[in-house]
Amino acid sequence: MKLYLIRHGETDWNKVHRIQGSSDIELNEYGRELAFMTREGLRHVPFDIGYTSPLKRAKETGEIILGGRNVPLYEDERVKEACFGTFEGMTLKELEDRNDPFLDFFNDPVHFETTNGCETHREVIGRAVEFLEDMILPNERKYQHVAVFSHGAWIHSLLTHIYGRDIEEFWHAPRQENCGVTTIEVKDGTCHVLKESEIFYNKDGE
Repeated sequence: MKLYLIRHGETDWNKVHRIQGSSDIELNEYGRELAFMTREGLRHVPFDIGYTSPLKRAKETGEIILGGRNVPLYEDERVKEACFGTFEGMTLKELEDRNDPFLDFFNDPVHFETTNGCETHREVIGRAVEFLEDMILPNERKYQHVAVFSHGAWIHSLLTHIYGRDIEEFWHAPRQENCGVTTIEVKDGTCHVLKESEIFYNKDGE
């Protein structure tokens, strides 16, 4: 089986570096354009099934990329982005200006302390692993190509587990770009990463 982890397209909040987390922000027009270009880039992949975060930006990305195919797309709460509690809606600049400890989530995961309703890295990893073990590994021989439409921190969570990395390496490069596609081979219950954050558009065109 090949598993394709696909981050959603751009939103207006992405554009201004505003914390999204579990906030249900939809794609902007450029985000939809990225999804259509990614759809073209993945046109030769015969997807059997898709799973998506229920958040609009991920679900619409999945609907665009799988559009025109007879491929079922199922929502799964475990694929949602990390919840950032009361920090959602704030910009990184606002947080940097006041040197908020919440920034440790991105800059120093080892010392991040949950506050104001935020999920921890381990909690997000736990959700990702539960999804993997419940929906993917048992179906290794049932499906050949599975798409999962999700979010940046969630994809990094699953990769942290697959690589067996410590929390300090949670944000290990490469960064998961909007509509970046990470391809994983699943064989005999073991995951092997083939490509990370492959994009099918020219970033200079942003």
